[in-house]
Amino acid sequence: MADLFTAEEIMDLWDRNATAEDKAERDRIMEIKKDQDTARKYINDAIARYRKDKTKSRSKAKAADPFVDLADYTSKEDIQESFGWGFISERERDRLWNLWDLREQSKSKTELEDRVVELLQVAARAIYNPHSEEVFIYDQKRSKMWREAERVARENLMRG
Repeated sequence: MADLFTAEEIMDLWDRNATAEDKAERDRIMEIKKDQDTARKYINDAIARYRKDKTKSRSKAKAADPFVDLADYTSKEDIQESFGWGFISERERDRLWNLWDLREQSKSKTELEDRVVELLQVAARAIYNPHSEEVFIYDQKRSKMWREAERVARENLMRG
C-alpha cells in the first residue's frame, strides 16, 4: 500500500480484495438504496401527477366562477351591512360569509395540500423505515473504512 496516496485508491483496493460476504453485503445495500430511490421517485411523481390533475379539475371548476355571488362585496362587513339593511336574509349572509372564507383560503394556498398528498408524503418518508437500521450500520462501517483509508493515505504520503 506504499504507492497508494489517496483514500479513493485505498478504498478501491479494499473493495477489489473484499471477501465474498463483504461484496454480497455491499451489493445488497446498494440494491436497497437503489430501490428506495426508485420508490421515492415514483411516489414524488404520483404526488406531482395528483396535484396536476387536481389543479386541472379545480381550474375547470373555476371556469364557472364559484365566487360570482361575491362580486358585489368588497369585505365581510359589506355582506353584514347588506344583511343589516334587509337586502339579504340571515341564511344568505351565512352562505356568503362561508363563500368569502373559502375564497380567501383558496387564495392563500399556492400548492395543493390535502389528505391524499399528506398520505403520499408519509409513504415517501416510510420507504426508508424497513431497512434503515441495516443501511445505517453499513454506512457507518463504510465511513469508518473511509477514515482509516485517509489515515493510511496520509502515512503513505509522509513515507513517499
